[in-house]
Formats: sequence, C-alpha cells, structure tokens
Amino acid sequence: MTLQSEPDDGQLSAIVNERRQLINLAYRLLGSLADAEDVLQETYARWYALSREQQDAIESPGAWMSKVASRMCLNMLTSARARRESYVGEWVPEPLPEPAITDPADRVTLDESVTMAFLVVLESMTPAERVAFILHDVFRYSFAEVAEIVGRTPAACRQLASSARPLMGGSSSCWVRVRPTEGP
Repeated sequence: MTLQSEPDDGQLSAIVNERRQLINLAYRLLGSLADAEDVLQETYARWYALSREQQDAIESPGAWMSKVASRMCLNMLTSARARRESYVGEWVPEPLPEPAITDPADRVTLDESVTMAFLVVLESMTPAERVAFILHDVFRYSFAEVAEIVGRTPAACRQLASSARPLMGGSSSCWVRVRPTEGP
C-alpha cells in the first residue's frame, strides 16, 4: 500500500466537510470522544491509503467514510463491551467538551449533540442494535444501506432498529434527523 500525494482542493474540501458528521456518528455509537477521534483518524488513513484511481471510483466519499467508520465502531463496540463487563461500577459515557462557540452554525450543531442520558440508554443496546438504530433513525440511512454496513439482511436490520426503539422510549418520529432525506 502506498500513500498518495497531495489531494486536489475539491477532494480535500469534500473530505473536510464530512468531518463533523463522521465525528458525530462515531461519538454517538461509541460514547467516547477519544474513541470517536481514533475512528475518524483511521477512516482518513484508510481513505488516503487508497490509490487515486480507487478514490475516483468511489461515487460518494462521504458515504464511503461513513460506512468505514460505522464498521470500525461496530468492531470497537463488540470488543469494548467485553472490556466494560470487567469494569467495576456503572459505565457512563464521557461528555463532549463545551468548545468556545463563536459561529451560530456551530451552536446549532452543538444543540443537536446527544445528551448524556441518550448515550446511557444507547449503552443498554447490543452493538448491532445501536448501529442499526443510529444509522437508520438518526442519520436516515435506508435499511438496505444499514444491512450492508452491519452485514445482515434489511429485514434483520429493521428488527434490530425495532427492538432498540422501545429502549429509547418511543418511535423514530421523535428523533432529530441529521442526514437530509434522499427519497423514500
């Protein structure tokens, strides 16, 4: 594997624009900002390890990075759950640090940030339920896309999300969606 040289400006801006969504996705899945940043860095490393031809063949770099980050989070969750089972006391996710907010757009994004209670409830789900719920109900991925990421059938992913919703206290209609609607 060879690392590629400098990316063009359009490619770099597209990748940088995905950073906030990727860090939000990883943080919501893992409950740890440090782990989320590790996943983000590994996702970028995998992107830049691709040849220019491989990168150009990818229709949507953001979707590719979301898929890679989700899979890495799923892997971390299965191993993290085993580590947390040996932890003495109740595990509580770490809160996001409050940055100095100067831009109103950053304030809106911060307001959409997940609360501590949300993360604690997410912890009660299995890793697959958490990934299916977050990707479908929060980020609006279709069940077919979730199935490809999780490695199960769309029907199984529907069931995973359905079993996660009662833990969250309701239906998906009460959650703020952070990915724009792209059809039915």
